[in-house]
Amino acid sequence: RTNMQEGAGSVVAEHVLGLMFGLTRGLADYLPAQAKGEWADEAVPESRMWEVKGRTMLVVGLGGIGTEVAKRAHALGMIVIATRNSGTDGPDYVAEVGLADKLLPFAARADVIVSTLPLTAGTKGLMNKAFFDAAKRGALFINVGRGGTVVTDDLVAALADGRLGGAGLDVTDPEPLPADHPLWRAPNVIITPHVADRIELVIAPAAATDRKSVV
Repeated sequence: RTNMQEGAGSVVAEHVLGLMFGLTRGLADYLPAQAKGEWADEAVPESRMWEVKGRTMLVVGLGGIGTEVAKRAHALGMIVIATRNSGTDGPDYVAEVGLADKLLPFAARADVIVSTLPLTAGTKGLMNKAFFDAAKRGALFINVGRGGTVVTDDLVAALADGRLGGAGLDVTDPEPLPADHPLWRAPNVIITPHVADRIELVIAPAAATDRKSVV
């Protein structure tokens, strides 16, 4: 296995969908029950079992990865809105694109928020208490960008009091996340260890050389 720059947008977008479905179908609760051999058919309340079709996804950072996420979400029947710094144009499958000043209003409309942001002076700590307060109550937050774009204590607080319905995190701050960190125990959270761009490298075998038998 290796990290590959080429095609990273596609595989990271698939990871986003994996995290999203893990949250919307309750896998974070069913897997521990499976490990204990329990038939936990009531482990997840129906209010947390979503159909994503018709839901709104906000992609924060409509770059290469964000565009791949948006494409797949639209194919699932989701309404996709997005923010980017370079302008308000976007592909047909994104219903609305806004600049950075639209982040909080767009967050208030979104059932699923996906951050693909890099860590810069302008994005450090961008997802803070004000952001989570502005988000639609019960929304899911997924981060495959950089952990430093999030104020982790504010994220934990938003999960604890139900402002967020859950989180799927491939990146954290700090990273690696210490074993005693409260984020591990926050409700309805799936954490993967910064592996969203990991993919098996498949090398095609060399063509066999035809050989004639010598009689």
